[in-house]
This record gives sequence, C-alpha cells and structure tokens, in this order.
Amino acid sequence: EKVWKVIEKNIPVYFQKMIEGEDELAALKASTSFKVQSSSADIRKQLSEIFENGLYYYQKEENKYKKFFSKESMHEFEDEDDPKGFKSALSTKVPVILKARNSKREMMRDWQEKFAVSKASDVYAIFFNLIDFMNDYVAETDATEMGKFNDVKDLEILYTLNEDDDYNVPGVIGMGIKSSVLFYLNATYFLGANKNTLYGYYFLSECEHFRLPSQTNEFIMINDMKQESNRRHNTNMLMDQNYWYPYDLFMLYGLRTYRKLKELCAKHKYNLDDEHRFVHVNTFMSSIWDNEYEKNVTMTGGDQEDAR
Repeated sequence: EKVWKVIEKNIPVYFQKMIEGEDELAALKASTSFKVQSSSADIRKQLSEIFENGLYYYQKEENKYKKFFSKESMHEFEDEDDPKGFKSALSTKVPVILKARNSKREMMRDWQEKFAVSKASDVYAIFFNLIDFMNDYVAETDATEMGKFNDVKDLEILYTLNEDDDYNVPGVIGMGIKSSVLFYLNATYFLGANKNTLYGYYFLSECEHFRLPSQTNEFIMINDMKQESNRRHNTNMLMDQNYWYPYDLFMLYGLRTYRKLKELCAKHKYNLDDEHRFVHVNTFMSSIWDNEYEKNVTMTGGDQEDAR
C-alpha cells in the first residue's frame, strides 16, 4: 500500500502534465509563444482528443490480434495440427512478436536466438492455453464487478500466468508478450505489462526503491548481464522494465489507476468508457513516457524502437 499511496498522489500531477502538453501543442500549431489558460470546455475537448487518439491507435493494432487469434483461425490451426506453421504465422502476423524479431537492439539478440530455436510445439501449446485462460476468465468474471476490485486477492488467479508452466516458454514467451496479446484481445479485462506501463509506474512511484534489497524500483530492473553500446550517452548501464512483475499486483494498480483517471476526467465533464478502460490507462501511460522522454532515452540506452 505504501507504493500505491505514492502512485495515487502523482496520478493527478501527470494528468495535469498531459493536459498542459496538449496546450503547448495547440500553441505551437497556432504559432504563438504564449499558452492560453484553458477553459473547462477546452479541457474537455482536449481530453476527448487525447483518449480518442489513444483508442484509434489501439484499434489499428487490435484488428491484427483479433484476426489471428479469432475462434475460426484457432480452430484452423488446431485442425491442421501444425505447430511449425503456427509459429511461423505468429512471428509474421502478431505485432508484439514481429517487432521483437525485427528489433536491432543488442539486448534483443538473445531473445531472437531463443525464439528461433524454441520448440514450435511449446509455443503452439502456450498460446492455445492462454486463449483458453482468457475465455474462462472473461466468462467467470463480471466486468462491472472487476472494476471494483481493490485487493490483490481478487486478482490472484492472474498470477497463474506468471508461474504456471502451461503458460510459459522460459526466455521466449513471458509476461510482456502474453499480456500484450491479452490487452489487444480484451482491454476491458487486461492491461499490457510493457515498457509503456511499467515505466509509467516507475515515474508515478517517484523512482523510489521502497527499501528493496536491490535498491532499485520494483517496476524496473538493471541489466547487469550484458552491455549495450550507446554512443549518444556514452554509458553501458541499462535499465529495462521488470519482466517478472507479478501480473495480479500489476492489474490491481491498473484498475486503481483507471478509477482515478475516470474521477479526474469527470471533474471536467468528460466520461471514460469502461469497455476500453485499459486502453485509457495505456494512453495515460504514453503521456508519462512522452513527459519523461529524455530520461527514458538515457535509461534504455538511447534506442526506443521497441519501447511501446
């Protein structure tokens, strides 16, 4: 709860920065050097533009995931019983996998090598298991009731995705990929645990380590196993999102963040729709990334190609 209290305190701060960022953009477009104080109606319009824009970009990607993982498509893969064909299609048609395979970052080479030699049957199996998990969870969990969850115990079933062998290919298919797939298939129930969101929580929690033995913030980790060249910043100390962050706790923070965002938007008479609640959280986190862009560049080694 100590971590959440700090996050909760800073959500309105970054919410205001998000609005001010839109003000500055509008001033630039109007070729003026001063910022006009926004009226309530202006802020409502800004919020509409921000969150509608986030939804637009989400839906562009959403279609690719829903097409690949549709019931019909999965039945076809199942009927063909061709794991190699599934893995090949996955690597070219699912954006999160395609992006990772095409990344030029040195840090991604190890993943690319592991993915290349991973057993197609293992990759095939975990995605079928993941879709079954998602369908069961959605069928058994009322969306409105889920919106009220305020204890990690309410979400403990989600931790299964971190730990159970049925949902993991070690070093290849982890929580970042799995949660991204779930997010694009159903953003009412799932938030992607990626750089965008985990770095967002890093800044919302004021980069504090809260007395962790590692002396690092719980949302990130220092990559001390490999060094990646960085000519711009002349450093080899790299940070990355915490790939092992417990998904149940992450989702609890996601739900609480959404409720806080909804409350802040309502003050300006703008209503967020619950159906896309985690798209809105992701949009907010994107604004934090933009606000802290220079720090992010330094922390991640100057290479932002697969940041979000």
